[in-house]
Amino acid sequence: MNKLFIIIRREYLNVVVRKSFIVTTLLIPFISILCMLAPMLLMGLNDGEQRTVVVIDEGAQMSNIIEDTDEFRFVSVDSLAKKNPRNYYEGVRDSVYAIVVLPENLAKREYLSVFSEKPVSHSLVSHLEETFNKEITDRNIEALGIPDIQDKIEECTAHVSVSEIRWGEDGVVESSSVEVSQIIGLMLAMFSYIFVLMYGAMIMNGVIEEKTNRIVEVIVSSCKPIELMMGKIISIALVGLTQMFLWGVLTFIASAVFGLSGVLFGGSDPIETVNAMTAAHGGAMSVDVESIVREISNIKFGQLFLSFLFYGIGGFLLFGSLFAAFGSAVDQPNDSSQFVTPVMMIEVFALWAGVACIENPDGPLAVWCSYIPFTSPIVMMVRLPYGVPTWELVTSIALLYATAFTFVWLAGRIYRRGILMYGKKVSFMDIFRWIK
Repeated sequence: MNKLFIIIRREYLNVVVRKSFIVTTLLIPFISILCMLAPMLLMGLNDGEQRTVVVIDEGAQMSNIIEDTDEFRFVSVDSLAKKNPRNYYEGVRDSVYAIVVLPENLAKREYLSVFSEKPVSHSLVSHLEETFNKEITDRNIEALGIPDIQDKIEECTAHVSVSEIRWGEDGVVESSSVEVSQIIGLMLAMFSYIFVLMYGAMIMNGVIEEKTNRIVEVIVSSCKPIELMMGKIISIALVGLTQMFLWGVLTFIASAVFGLSGVLFGGSDPIETVNAMTAAHGGAMSVDVESIVREISNIKFGQLFLSFLFYGIGGFLLFGSLFAAFGSAVDQPNDSSQFVTPVMMIEVFALWAGVACIENPDGPLAVWCSYIPFTSPIVMMVRLPYGVPTWELVTSIALLYATAFTFVWLAGRIYRRGILMYGKKVSFMDIFRWIK
């Protein structure tokens, strides 16, 4: 055990003191926050001065109903431009963004034209469609001649909202949201996918590097190969947990700097935080955003974190042992593709199975993939926000760890033979023979 701890300490410190590890750990949280704010910042940078749009109303009836926006200013022109809009545009092309032509019988034909030398903005098309759809609809309703029909329509219009309520196992009523559950599930699944592949590849590269440099020959003269392999797996797992912990702390600091901590990590009132942020940008928060923020505050992040920890460690033991075994069987990183590709395909299948389970988290595919150890670390992350029975969770974790320890033992048999073998292309048949 002393030798194992020495190996763990050596491998752990060898990674965490590297400049690449420190730089990556420090930069990724701030880059992630900037990516979240990038759309808002880019939209602000992209907002230029108000552009002029000329409106030619052939029927002289509807040009005055188009309201100006922050992006566009609408100007009606006289009848001279109606004869030849192209000639009119040639004279004002430097100051006019586009020309809108309203046909004389717009209410019956239900289409209009926008002329420009370049593709027009989607926001302009949307604004025109919304404006004239409402105006023509209102005019058609008034043409029916029914007194106070607009008020009666408003009174009869219903706005039904669906409130999702879930009964817990103890009968406690809890609010839920499908959209929020989908987002949380996908995020956890992606974290599991990245955790296994990124740090698993780190194990394999470390094994190949030591084998290529012949350092492993000196190391195994003082310890058992299984101790060396387990030391690498445990140390890299600790590296991953350390990095994710630091990312969490730095994300909290970065979000506090950018004013997002109340939303991401809770606070006195996350709704007030979002309202303050929205008001700072001159807007008003919609009801949908408010409900989503409230649903996020009701999620049991403690339970999700513990489950993510159990499944992350179990999945890493399973796949990390495979990466260590396959790394010991090759001499160069390029030769590892034949062994790594099946592992990658399994992980990709697990990710796609998790995505497919979003719409039906209790379906046969979701349930069976939650039990299969190779897919459960990802698929179960998708199902957890929807609620999973305790017995299914315990069974899944038990199967995962039983399989993980079995593969650790099998990987140890491969590892002790592969690390001292040089100059031979190893196949799957050779690996099976080593196991026997």
